[in-house]
Amino acid sequence: MTQFSRIEGFIQSYADNISKVLGLDVTILDEQGIRVSGTGYYQDLIGLPAPEGSFFRMILQTGQPGMIFDMKKNESQCMNCKFLQQCRELATIGFPVHKREKTVGVIGIIAFSPEQKERMHHNSEKWMPFLQHTSSLIEHKLLELDAELEKSCNIQEEMPPAVMNPVYFAQLIGAETGLRDVIAKAKKVANSISTVLIRGESGTGKELLAKAIHSESQRSRYSFIAINCAAIPEALLESELFGYEGGAFTGSRREGKPGKFELAHRGTIFLDEVGDIPLSLQPKLLRVLQEKTVDRVGGIKTFGIDVRVIAATHRDLESMVREGTFREDLYYRLNVIPLRLKPLRERREDIPLYLQHFLYRYRTLLQKSGLALDAGLSKWLASYEWPGNIRQLENAVEYMVNMAEDTTISREDLPEYLHLDGCDQMDAGYSGEKVQGLEQRMYQYEKAILEQFFADPHYCQDKALIADTLQISLSTLYRKMEKYGLV
Repeated sequence: MTQFSRIEGFIQSYADNISKVLGLDVTILDEQGIRVSGTGYYQDLIGLPAPEGSFFRMILQTGQPGMIFDMKKNESQCMNCKFLQQCRELATIGFPVHKREKTVGVIGIIAFSPEQKERMHHNSEKWMPFLQHTSSLIEHKLLELDAELEKSCNIQEEMPPAVMNPVYFAQLIGAETGLRDVIAKAKKVANSISTVLIRGESGTGKELLAKAIHSESQRSRYSFIAINCAAIPEALLESELFGYEGGAFTGSRREGKPGKFELAHRGTIFLDEVGDIPLSLQPKLLRVLQEKTVDRVGGIKTFGIDVRVIAATHRDLESMVREGTFREDLYYRLNVIPLRLKPLRERREDIPLYLQHFLYRYRTLLQKSGLALDAGLSKWLASYEWPGNIRQLENAVEYMVNMAEDTTISREDLPEYLHLDGCDQMDAGYSGEKVQGLEQRMYQYEKAILEQFFADPHYCQDKALIADTLQISLSTLYRKMEKYGLV
């Protein structure tokens, strides 16, 4: 059984969709050189091997991508193909499919007509990044199936829960918008002992990146322990992080309890929203990072730990250091390997990729195969600001797939707040400004005020301070944040 035999339906559907969008033909070969999917002329050759000496066979052997715009030239990589004279291809571009650094297949786009060749040549600089992303999506699917197979066979029954759902760098979706550079840096430090600090707005995928670093490291056989420092009351955070001895405080267990650092021994601890750790606890966290030891609350014994620390925050730590709300020495101890994830509005090329990814996920989960996005709606969604980033986009797609009654998702299937944010202006025949009603104007005005406060470095996204300034309760602020997708 080859790598692709379990996903034949998925890759053929994917090839068909790519072909329709690009106006070019697509084919995919497995690791043995067998054509496992194809469109146009190659659809009738599915299941047959590619010719020996052919261009795609060479890509399988070398693991290197390539493009040919004149198949019959003497310097062409196709000169060794025994079917060169009968070949109907006018131009072709191929890219290897990797799985954990091993070449397991090839995906290619082909021009059979002069019009297709001209289209391919005109956009030649765009094809390699596109095929690289497509290759990564196929790898992602193969890794997902591996994880499911391991679960069903109980291969990892005795392993920590965190190992049961690994996340790999290939699963992180992004075009040439900066994410590839972040992943390249993360790969370099995956096995390092140095602390990583991931910066980025809420919903940009900080925890997913942290899990990928853990899964691709030598610590992947041990626990990945995540704790949200902003979600735990200050009175409980110390015992959650560092543990406690029996009888340390009222209501404590008689036998005591290990903290998150102890549970992460030999693995990775992910300190989410590390900027929200109270000033009173910061010295103890600093000591743990420096000494690699933990003192439980109420205890007299010191526990040695071997833990990789990955922290994340959306806060402006530099401003907090200047204001004295975050220790400078702790900041430097955390900020050894800084990684920054851009918000979606700064990498718009990734939005269509996420739309496609989440659409496939939820139409599969909800058993609505064949469901597609209206072209005009897809264009509007790609231009939307997405203040809640990837998390908000995923929620919107899940909602739309649930609401869709036809085979095409239209604007009527959108969440209500997206209608208010301007999607109602997206008519096929729309040719001028549409007058906004009072409700929509008020919605956008209030949303803009909140965005301004959360972007203001003076407030450091301090919700209590923002609520106090706006003279509303904290619970009201949270409701409004949820309404406008700011959580």
